[in-house]
Amino acid sequence: MIRILYLVAFSFLIISCGDQKEGKESSFKSIKIDLDEAQTLKISDHFKLKDVIYFSDSLVVDNLMKVDVHNDYLVMHCGWGLDYLLIKNMVSGEEIAISAKGEGPNQYQKLSNFFINPDGQIELLDGQAGKILTYNFEGELLSVYQNKQLQGASSLISLNGEDYFLYGGNFYAPKYGYQLLVWDKNRDEILNTYFPFNENKADFMNFIESRNFMQKPASFFQFYNPFVYQLNENSIIDSTYLNFGKHTIPEELLNKSYQDVREFSQSMAKSGYAYGVGDILLNEQFMFTSALKNEKRFHIYTSTKTKETKVYDKIDNDVFGLRVDEKIGYYHRPIVLDEKHIYFIVNLEAQHEKIESADLQKSSQSKLNQELLKLIQDYEDGDNLAIVKCELDGFKN
Repeated sequence: MIRILYLVAFSFLIISCGDQKEGKESSFKSIKIDLDEAQTLKISDHFKLKDVIYFSDSLVVDNLMKVDVHNDYLVMHCGWGLDYLLIKNMVSGEEIAISAKGEGPNQYQKLSNFFINPDGQIELLDGQAGKILTYNFEGELLSVYQNKQLQGASSLISLNGEDYFLYGGNFYAPKYGYQLLVWDKNRDEILNTYFPFNENKADFMNFIESRNFMQKPASFFQFYNPFVYQLNENSIIDSTYLNFGKHTIPEELLNKSYQDVREFSQSMAKSGYAYGVGDILLNEQFMFTSALKNEKRFHIYTSTKTKETKVYDKIDNDVFGLRVDEKIGYYHRPIVLDEKHIYFIVNLEAQHEKIESADLQKSSQSKLNQELLKLIQDYEDGDNLAIVKCELDGFKN
């Protein structure tokens, strides 16, 4: 029997409906975030530069929809027309591209998402054809699985290789009403369905995202939803509420009718409320997220154990690239975490455009950064971005 569980935003009750009622109050957690206490993020206070990853010019590395780390490998979904996976060995420098777009049996029509399964293999989701294509880290195709249940899905994860969490936002709306599904692949059976948003919330809040799941710790989240949900193998077991205090959007505003996300954002832009909560990253040490208030971006770092939170609206990057004191922007966000490291994109073209007005003597003089600065200085059209790998130093529990 399908158990339907309603996870209502701004509530910590998990309500189960069915013949066997399992109504249970979760161990509710709340993280207090005070945007009025925002400060300047000085990179050297928290991160140490460990490596800079470069890419060959034989590939176009751009529009990174999702990035994951597995041992010495970076796995990157290059989207927006590129539609391929790039596997980068950070030790040897080897690059392997998985680019098999097409309508053949061993091809994908749309690269919707990917994750690294418990066996250390890459599972690629084709939400258009309803396929999972499984690859090893040498780029070899190991298997192809097809099921109509996967059609319309935009995000997936499995913690045991059998039970899959599937999310499709508006693509799943006609069939599943924006639900998060738990699906038994072997039995082709839906085990649980969840409503992370109250059913009255505007439909646009369930639009398609490139990343809704984290593996360590296993979690689910949505743009505009102030909750992070903790997962076990086949259910949501807990939630953490991101509490913006007086800057929290009132419930009546969330329940109003908006034509689309643009209209909602415009109405929130001058409201003084925190909106656009997203870009969530997690590891065992801390959680990163971002938010907007009055069209100003904030980056938020929270200790996962102490729940201590630090909010930043400006950045002083004295570790990698040009040292520029500026307001926090979308491009300052980290793109992935592993157990001990945090990774950032360096857009060589954008930095090159600023180099004439920058004082290079104020930038980090480390050997790694001097090599990066030289590439920024010598930038030519077509050069790819770089990714910097930093050791976590200042956000300790």
